Amino acid sequence: MKKLYKFLLISVLSSITLFYSCDTLEMEQLASPNALSTDQADPDLLLNSIQLSYKGTQRSFANTSADLGRINHMGGRNYLNNYGDGTLNGVWNSFYSNNLPNMQAIAALNENPEKDYSFHLGMAKTMQAHTLMQLVDFLGDIPWSQAGNPTEFPKPTVDDDESVYNSAIAMLAEAKAHFSTTPGIGTGTDLFYGGDATKWIKLINTLQMRADLTTRNYAAVVSATNVIESAEDDFQFNYGTNVLSPDTRHPNYSADYTDSGANIYQSNWLMNTMIPTYDYMYNTLWNNYNIGDELEGSDPRRRYYFYRQTYNTPGNQSFILYNGAPGAVYSYPGDFGGDSSNGETLSCSLQDAPLHLQFTPDQDIWCSTLLGYWGRAHGNDEGTPPDGFTRTAVGVYPSGGSFDNQYDVPVYMANSGISNLPHGAVGFGDGGGGAGIDPIYLSSYVSFMKAEANLHMGNTSAAAALLEDGMTKSIAKVQTFGSLDASANQDLIPSATRVSNFIAAKVAEFNAASTTTGLDATGFPTSKDKMDILGEQYFIAMYGGAGDAFNFVRRTGYPRTISRSLDSNPGTFPRSVLYPSSEVSANSNILQRTDLNTLVFWDTGVLNPAN
Repeated sequence: MKKLYKFLLISVLSSITLFYSCDTLEMEQLASPNALSTDQADPDLLLNSIQLSYKGTQRSFANTSADLGRINHMGGRNYLNNYGDGTLNGVWNSFYSNNLPNMQAIAALNENPEKDYSFHLGMAKTMQAHTLMQLVDFLGDIPWSQAGNPTEFPKPTVDDDESVYNSAIAMLAEAKAHFSTTPGIGTGTDLFYGGDATKWIKLINTLQMRADLTTRNYAAVVSATNVIESAEDDFQFNYGTNVLSPDTRHPNYSADYTDSGANIYQSNWLMNTMIPTYDYMYNTLWNNYNIGDELEGSDPRRRYYFYRQTYNTPGNQSFILYNGAPGAVYSYPGDFGGDSSNGETLSCSLQDAPLHLQFTPDQDIWCSTLLGYWGRAHGNDEGTPPDGFTRTAVGVYPSGGSFDNQYDVPVYMANSGISNLPHGAVGFGDGGGGAGIDPIYLSSYVSFMKAEANLHMGNTSAAAALLEDGMTKSIAKVQTFGSLDASANQDLIPSATRVSNFIAAKVAEFNAASTTTGLDATGFPTSKDKMDILGEQYFIAMYGGAGDAFNFVRRTGYPRTISRSLDSNPGTFPRSVLYPSSEVSANSNILQRTDLNTLVFWDTGVLNPAN
């Protein structure tokens, strides 16, 4: 292995060729070690390249996983077309052409008895082990034993996916050993934890717990200790507000807060899951609503996640307080006999629901949602209408955008119309200016992971306590982002009482739910069972960093409440994706698949009826 390291050190330092995913390229300018010469053999720059490349791969995995889990909007009708041979090109090239050789180069430098780069190596191995497990999760068998040695193996063959997983777990143990002996590292070199070895060890233990959960070793998950359990230990990438040279803003902020409006479509399913039902609102608002009241039963995180640019979505309903009279709440435009459909900005508002979605919960959200939440349904691949200043944009969490000051029930005055719309469209520099985060592993995720394991083991009371803990941590973290937006309406920030009432209601719903429930004639659950409720709350908490949603759906078959595809025949839901075209075209030892049906070693083929 020493010969391999020496060979790589010479080749890497003479000319490093970096392959990036689109997300990695966005941040490359922060500090790029491209084209290093032999007199610039700096392990800090090598590590910096690994960290930025790793950040990019996490965004790619999270975005794909969130699309499949309905946390984000999936913009294509056919799964095979969506997740073809270009899905992981950037991730693959970033890992094999950048992270692996750079890690090996650091290992070679660490052989110098006068230098100690243990911390660098511990970080590099931790990130590499995580990515290696994710590549297996998405692809199955991949090259490993022959990878990183182009002289002996220019066309590496694939290894059994379980053996690669075990290699990744062994690498985590190696990383932990490095952190146990390291003298430390400069805070400016570690972009995640500022040189804190104890936090990296907690991350390693969390990644080990992730592996145990994925492979269904539930007892190990339940008993895991020294993992990420507080916000201080959250594993995340922090963005800034600088616009040029380099642009350090959150990529979603850069996409949505422009002079031409927002560019990202939010998931109708997620937004709808976070607000009360129409019937609940219609039946409870009439006698109890006053100007500025927050809707009871709505998720306290929604104003942080989503920034509404309008109070009504074409073809759907909102509520108005007529002439400002307490309790005089009407459905608008329904109670006035009108129709808000608009074919120019939302063509589906003039259409009937697809036949396979009629008489299902998706009938109400296949085109639009209530209260001005303007997104798209799973599989909607329509073109882009002039809705940049009306569609719902990303909010202050986690993208550093704006807190949503839109009143849920605006006042309608008979003589002047809607009167209290306190904000308008997105604008360049609004809100937090893009100072958001990429959440990778948060303390709330750990609570949900342990809740799942306990539920599988039949420990329902422990699962309920962990569900409560996960929601509490998630909401608390999200609410800290409100301070990024100086224009946030303090009256609309959910109070501690509202938060505690919401959490208590969800825990009570969980405790009252059956362990399992059946499906109705349309394939939806007759009522939510415990795993449905847990899965929904886990997915909501994962917004912005949903790297494990794809695993959850395949491992558990839940939540069964996620929306169905807009197309009645979207093809087989992916159990894995195709090998990257860049590798298949260059490596004759890797044969491309023709479908998405290949099960990775831990996948027992559990089906979610939504898929």
